[in-house]
Amino acid sequence: MEKIIIIPIKNIHPHPENPRKDLGDLTELADSIKVNGILQNLTVVRLEDEETGAWDGENYRAVIGHRRLAASELAGLTELPCVLTEMTEAEQVKTMLMENMQRSDLTVYEQAQGFQLMLDMGSTVESVAKDTGFSTTTVRRRVKMMELDQKKLKEVAGDENRQIRLDDFDELAKIEDIKARNKVLADIGTNNFHNSVRYAIQKQEGKRRKPLVLKWLKSVGATKIERSDGYSSKYTTVGGIYYRSFHSFEESEMPDVSKLEGGLFYCMDDDSFTLYTKTKKPPKEKKSKAQLEKERKIREAWKVIDDAAKTAYELRKAFIDNVVMVSKNKVDILTGAVYAAMLESVDYNSMDRNSIIAILGVDSKSYDPKRMMKAWEAYAKVDPKDMAKLVYAFFGDGDRVTCTGRYTSDFPEFERNAKLEVLYNWLWSLGYVMSDEETAMLNGTHEVYQKTEETAG
Repeated sequence: MEKIIIIPIKNIHPHPENPRKDLGDLTELADSIKVNGILQNLTVVRLEDEETGAWDGENYRAVIGHRRLAASELAGLTELPCVLTEMTEAEQVKTMLMENMQRSDLTVYEQAQGFQLMLDMGSTVESVAKDTGFSTTTVRRRVKMMELDQKKLKEVAGDENRQIRLDDFDELAKIEDIKARNKVLADIGTNNFHNSVRYAIQKQEGKRRKPLVLKWLKSVGATKIERSDGYSSKYTTVGGIYYRSFHSFEESEMPDVSKLEGGLFYCMDDDSFTLYTKTKKPPKEKKSKAQLEKERKIREAWKVIDDAAKTAYELRKAFIDNVVMVSKNKVDILTGAVYAAMLESVDYNSMDRNSIIAILGVDSKSYDPKRMMKAWEAYAKVDPKDMAKLVYAFFGDGDRVTCTGRYTSDFPEFERNAKLEVLYNWLWSLGYVMSDEETAMLNGTHEVYQKTEETAG
């Protein structure tokens, strides 16, 4: 039986299962209470001991009116009019949940907690839906939120910068794998959310269809190969499908393999497969004696190029290994860094990262802010004996750097190389002396460049 009583405010305690955790700004309500008093009674139950179930005769627990209770304390009231009623614990939770829902006071997360609590106390999905006015589907999807990473869920639900809608969680619930769902949860309320959900569901569909695809591959006699084998010249690609994007699985969506010769092979992952057939070897061409002789001389010419490039690189590196930065050559050494930076901006020059890491002790190309600072600090402390080697590493020199176009199966042809010309210009400033072969290679006067198809015959 309900009755109205006046209770000291110190004896009224907030309900621990109140779905609404954040009571919001109470200033305006407290000011109203100071002027007008409490216009609506609180609803309370006796606060009974959890173990004995006995009431101490003084303390009560609020069921309806948590904001009024907190605002009254803020306004300085010492006692409040309350409606004392009797309710089971389940009835208390249901009453608080309904009270807050009717006023749209609950966050999505709090709503889900309330539903789960009602279920834990014996309600069914159907009865919760009937009591709250939500559909059974919505109740199930809200409760599904409780499967999520709770720490991450609280974090995103409390982020005021996120524009989270109720149906965003309905979309999230369509992702069946809980790990994938938690991963997408990080994007909820952002511009990336719907794209992340779509990708996760496509991947989910891909995993579901994978057995169907495997069954089809078996029916057409396809043999599995490693992905790396598919990149070799041994196999030729004949088709492939991202089956996670199928609207339905139909054999008509599969590539036509009825006319393929040379066997059928495949490699696959969770969302796609690629089909191959064995590469047909072209008939072996019978070459004339003149053709064979020409090919021999071409190979010899390229060996000259490769040997000269390797020797020149060893000479350049040996020279730099013995250069120590002193006041006399400091400007010249550091000018090389400017040259290397210019090359990187106009010629897509690649630096020797392994050497740079060895000198600095840290990767200077790291995108981790802390490691980037460590790299900068390491640059500022480079030993003078290593400075020339460090700048040299910026050029990305190597034993295949030449003044020759590599994309040819004919005799080597001279082609000016910006990297070599700039690099040698820097080395000269430090006292480097080029060999005759290096000079001939750099300016195109080496005899290997004079050989043509006519003179090779």
